[in-house]
Amino acid sequence: MIERLALSIATSIKKVDAEQTPSIEVMKFSLITILHTLATVLIVFILSWVTGKPLVTMYGMGYFMLLRFFSGGYHIQSSSLCTVLSVLLMLAAPFIPLGDHWVLIANIVNVVMMLVFSPSNIKGFAQIPEKYFPILKLVSVAIVCANFWLQDPTLAILTIFQSILLLFKQEGGESA
Repeated sequence: MIERLALSIATSIKKVDAEQTPSIEVMKFSLITILHTLATVLIVFILSWVTGKPLVTMYGMGYFMLLRFFSGGYHIQSSSLCTVLSVLLMLAAPFIPLGDHWVLIANIVNVVMMLVFSPSNIKGFAQIPEKYFPILKLVSVAIVCANFWLQDPTLAILTIFQSILLLFKQEGGESA
């Protein structure tokens, strides 16, 4: 559904100004990313109200998106499947019980994961020069370290999800 909408929008844009716009495929790819993100945020927002945890779900999603931006990670090829999995993970995280002791352990493990594996699947996918990868790693570690102060179980769970996504190598990209 998102792919068809992106193709329709890209085709319409190309018809308006064929010479000054990128190819339909380039626009479609960018639009899929934008539409996927918007759909995911909207669905999570609505369903978080239904589950009774809108605040923790939304700040958790913001934290996850920020961490993912800097640390990279595996990308599912189907935007529909990605949307479904993203929604499920964001909605599940606030309901997974994690005591203070386990939050501390998760934070330590997550910092180690970021130090070892981030940024992952950036090269070949994002247009960030490799010389900035150490900065991406440092920012990723700093984001995770913030939870030592916050001690938030939802953030610890979401960081575990993100740390797992760092482990899988993507075809066409390579881990740093």
